[in-house]
Amino acid sequence: MLTDTDLPGYTTDPPDPNDDPPPTDAAVNACVNNNALFVQLGEDTDPRGAVSPDFSKGDEITVGPAVTFAGTEDEARAAGTAFSATTFPTRFSNAITAELRKDPDFTNVTATTARLPATTAGDQAVGYRSTTRFRVSGTAVTVYADLVLIRSGRGLAGIQRSSFSTPFPEAERTRLVAAVAGRRAAP
Repeated sequence: MLTDTDLPGYTTDPPDPNDDPPPTDAAVNACVNNNALFVQLGEDTDPRGAVSPDFSKGDEITVGPAVTFAGTEDEARAAGTAFSATTFPTRFSNAITAELRKDPDFTNVTATTARLPATTAGDQAVGYRSTTRFRVSGTAVTVYADLVLIRSGRGLAGIQRSSFSTPFPEAERTRLVAAVAGRRAAP
């Protein structure tokens, strides 16, 4: 997982069991047919997983890692393949748009999702950046969300990063993926 030394200048936010999952969790789950490994990834009730604290810079940037383990490597590989599907970006964009449009305070909602440059980590690694634009109370808002999944053996590690200011720098993303992949080992 990630530590304070991985994210200098960030504040450590301990996990809050009372937090509702962000709408991106439901969207990811729907886009991978509610694969059990994704549904439990990052949940406090995951018997095989771990959640480290989220890290934030003010109200602008949040980074959150989580890890879980499949019963078999084939199960983990299937989850990684579902996340890597060519249909994922479109399905994810549509799911985020639909989720935000449920709230009448959000107008002019659009979302686009694109695959991030390849990262070499673990046995399988894939990442996406979703850019969501909307208006709330007359103010235009843009949210950048990076989702990265790393599979090593039967383990899955996920890193989510969201920002209201600018996309996450490629070098930083690569460094954090390498840190998570390097620490992750199946039990």
